[in-house]
Amino acid sequence: MTFFARATYAESKTSTRLIPTNASFGWEAQVPYNPTTDSPILPTLDPSQFAAAIADPTNPAYANPNFIAHGQPGAQHPVPVEMAVLLNSRPNPAATWIAETYPDGSFPQRATVNTNNVWQIETGFDFKLPVKDWTGEFYWSRGQSSTYNVAIGDNSLTRWRELVNAPDYGRNSRLFGNANGASPNFGTVPVPCTSGFYETLFMGDAVPSEDCRYAAEAPLQARTQNQQDIGELTFQGGLFNGWAGEWRGAVGIQYRKNSVQFNPDILQSTASFTDQVIGVYPTGYLDASLNVKDYYGELLVPVLSDLKFLKRFELELGGRESDYSTTGRNFTFKINSNIELNDWVRFRGGFNRAVRAPNLGELYLHLQEIFTADGRFGDPCGVRSNAPFGAGGSGPDPVVTPGETDPVVASGQTAAGAQSTKLICQAQMGAAADQYYNVANAPAAAGGAFAWVYNEGNAELKPERADTWTAGVVFNSRADSPWLSNLSLALDWWKFDITDAIQQYSIDYARYLCYGTVTVTNAAEAAAQAATEACQNVPRNAGNGNPTTALVRYDNQATIATQGLDLQLNWFANLSDLGLSKVPGRFGVNMQATFLDYYKTKQSALPFDVETDWKGSLGPTLSGTNPGAYSYKLATAFNYQLPSWNFNLRWRHLPSVWPANKATEDAIIKNNERVAAGGDGVILSYTPGTALKTPSYDQFDFSLTWAMNDRFMVRAGIDNLFDKDPPVVGDNSNNPSAAGARRGYTPEDYPNPADLANVCGGAPGCQNPTNYVLPSSGAGFTSPGFYDNLGRRYFVAFKVNF
Repeated sequence: MTFFARATYAESKTSTRLIPTNASFGWEAQVPYNPTTDSPILPTLDPSQFAAAIADPTNPAYANPNFIAHGQPGAQHPVPVEMAVLLNSRPNPAATWIAETYPDGSFPQRATVNTNNVWQIETGFDFKLPVKDWTGEFYWSRGQSSTYNVAIGDNSLTRWRELVNAPDYGRNSRLFGNANGASPNFGTVPVPCTSGFYETLFMGDAVPSEDCRYAAEAPLQARTQNQQDIGELTFQGGLFNGWAGEWRGAVGIQYRKNSVQFNPDILQSTASFTDQVIGVYPTGYLDASLNVKDYYGELLVPVLSDLKFLKRFELELGGRESDYSTTGRNFTFKINSNIELNDWVRFRGGFNRAVRAPNLGELYLHLQEIFTADGRFGDPCGVRSNAPFGAGGSGPDPVVTPGETDPVVASGQTAAGAQSTKLICQAQMGAAADQYYNVANAPAAAGGAFAWVYNEGNAELKPERADTWTAGVVFNSRADSPWLSNLSLALDWWKFDITDAIQQYSIDYARYLCYGTVTVTNAAEAAAQAATEACQNVPRNAGNGNPTTALVRYDNQATIATQGLDLQLNWFANLSDLGLSKVPGRFGVNMQATFLDYYKTKQSALPFDVETDWKGSLGPTLSGTNPGAYSYKLATAFNYQLPSWNFNLRWRHLPSVWPANKATEDAIIKNNERVAAGGDGVILSYTPGTALKTPSYDQFDFSLTWAMNDRFMVRAGIDNLFDKDPPVVGDNSNNPSAAGARRGYTPEDYPNPADLANVCGGAPGCQNPTNYVLPSSGAGFTSPGFYDNLGRRYFVAFKVNF
């Protein structure tokens, strides 16, 4: 019996810096405004006098005698002359105005410091059994990772708004907490702010006093811990000798337990409904665990051997029963084969059935808000909606721009369905429905934009199942020629099919559950549907009727399928054997390539969730999937070796690729063509995009190793040797025609506006655009997971053996 043990510990600290906090969009401040005292010019001025008032604001003909300027006793929310002109020109000058800030120097940069600790203890013993050559092993490990995150430079939303809303934007204020209790201000201390924020807002991002910064700042701290326990007992050895060789087997049992605890800062948590941090989305606490017991066995079965045409044929069989504390029992198995024809050629392949049980986050994630894509159809309530469950065509558009046609019912929807959706939307909006439908807004609801959504785990999830097929050939040259003697090649075909895939369902699906599962005909039925959980998960803004944060959950509806080829080639030779007798050393080439046949996903069985093939794009965009479905990827390394030196040049090539939204558009086009030809499903509406391809990319890295002697070694290199810039992604043409965009129109190529009505050319489901898009170069956007955005850089390392 042999006992073994190992303990490891590692600690790392990383720091990041970001831009200062932007108090914008949902984190803005609404500022009071009283024209009588806050306007430096007369609130009653006629618009024809505004220019003169701006030019000479102290002129008694324009100056407001009741104005209380910034810094004067009694000042409330004074504004500069230009701002006063804007506010006074509104139908209701006394309404509040919205302040958004994009600081450069008034607040410090945000920064994070992450301290990570990881430790693990492993122990066990190996032993022999008194049966043939059978051996066993008992193994146990305990490990934990811990991350402590401290973030500085963030600001409290509530305190920022309180300060800006205080008289004179907080100047010389002393604000207290607990102001509304039976004992006002009990348990708090006064928080002073000397300068206030008038200069910050109106005088070029002026830096406020330190006490005002302190009053608004909200440092955050969060801790995440994960623990894992593993215990395993295995046995392996020979069973008996068959006519083709010895059968061998292995059996074992394993126990695993995973636990996680996540404790966000209280201001960052979903429980903090009185305050939050500007620019930080709320997240939930988590304290959960799961365990699983595995029972497994494997067999190595020699079938044929030592035949004239076959050296060896063997099978590898395996089965595993897993009992999860969360999802119950699951059985998986594998059947792999190995066929050696001779010393040159070997075939391999097999089938594997695997399952993945939902992880702790997918099961128990508490409600939190995230920023993600807004689905393919956007807002279904608009009368120009192209959603097959939307209100498109249910009424007139109150705001018609030049060139727009009347709203129509979307493909896949009916007139009754569109009217039903509109009734449900009106029930959700209440009084805001008049604002939405009759005054200012009836959006076309173009999908693909970004949105804020809630997501949470689903304790009812089931494991997802994957079937994997592989087949390949391995070639090892035995030729005498030095050009071929050290050549090896492996070519493997693979195919993965995942059913019941664990994914967050789409925002489109969440909206369909509300609007597409019933057809209502009157206000009472609509009110009943609006009160259901499905509709409450896609709420509307009570002020203007627009959509607000929707809820999406994990489920088992998605399917994922992919297929392709992997190629690996290795070759090396001594240069002297190639006729270069005076050149020392050995030269070698290693090439790895992946060729993608398809990468298809479908988020649900519903017809509007069309199957999307992401090949040739930067998708897929489903959570848990890896983006970057390039048609192929190529990595090649050139190596030159001397007795004490080794030189390596690595070349990585990526072909041109479309943005992910191009793949979704192509999926709808393919679906529509199939349905138009008589296939199942529904024709879906879409407007051709203007995306352009991201160009191909080549990067070279160089490294060398010098073994000075048995004790000292030096490594050095240059990453991104030629300082290759990363390509931009997401650029587009102004031409609304997809075909025109693919031809590479530039911003100077403005087609005839009459062409707008001819973009679709009668394609099923295609909706002609009503205006040209602004072209974009995509500047500032790239995919750092694939393209190097750091530029040329150097490294050197020394190794000493004692």
